[in-house]
Order: sequence, then structure tokens, then C-alpha cells
Amino acid sequence: MDNKILKEFLRDKELKNQDFIAGIMVNIILLYIVNSVMTWNLSFVAESFRGLIPLFNVVIAANLIANAALIIYTEQWLWTFTQIVLSALGYLLVSSLYSVFPFTFRNIYVFYSVKFGLLVAMVVMAVAVFLHGLKFVLKFILKTAGHRQPPAG
Repeated sequence: MDNKILKEFLRDKELKNQDFIAGIMVNIILLYIVNSVMTWNLSFVAESFRGLIPLFNVVIAANLIANAALIIYTEQWLWTFTQIVLSALGYLLVSSLYSVFPFTFRNIYVFYSVKFGLLVAMVVMAVAVFLHGLKFVLKFILKTAGHRQPPAG
């Protein structure tokens, strides 16, 4: 592997509080939408969506907690770790959406486009879990292991 590619992969992300604050605001809006959508009588949202609302709430709450934690304690290792957890939860949510598919689209092209989009999202999130996990191990676990004192002998 080219050293330049590895350095770019392990490069620190610029962590800004305004990004975390924006994330909190977006997640609060999503929380409202998810918990209200069943009252909007949308023709394409099936009753089975109601069963996914608790999972949506868990994923959104995890995002809120992660963003709040990163405002308080802005560290690269914590950001990388939260990305692993949030990507895994996102994968769980999208795969549940794909399995239950709580939508009733009349147009076959829309139906299959949304199904395909959910599959693509699952692949992207699985890759994100893997890559963030790899970065976490390479950058933070191995770095910590390399700084330990050898046992006294």
C-alpha cells in the first residue's frame, strides 16, 4: 500500500463544534418527523412503518448523544469510535427498512428504485463500519499498544 494513501486514510478529520450543533438540530427535526409521519396520512407510508419508529428513535438518540459528547469532549478517537457505532446502527435501521419495506408505492419504478437505494445504503454503511473500524485499530489501538512500557524483568 502506498504510504501516501495510508497517511491520507489516517489523517485527522477537522472537528468543529458547529458541525455537531448542526447534527443535533437535524436530528431533533428528524425525531419530530419520524414520530409524526403516521399522523400525516401519507398514502405511500404503510402501517408497518409504526413498528420501525422505536428503532428510528434509538438511532436518532444515539446520534444526538454522540454529537453532544463530541461538543463536550472533542477528540479524534471518540469521533472515529462514534462513527463505527453510528454506521452500524444506521446499517441496522436501513436493513430493517429494507426487510419490512413500510412503503406502498404504486409506480413499479419508484418501488424498485427505493429498494435499490436501500441496498446501496446498506453496502455504504457496511463499508463505513469496516473502514472506521480499521482506522480506529490502526490509529488508536496500535498507537496505544506501541506506547506501553515493556514488562520489568
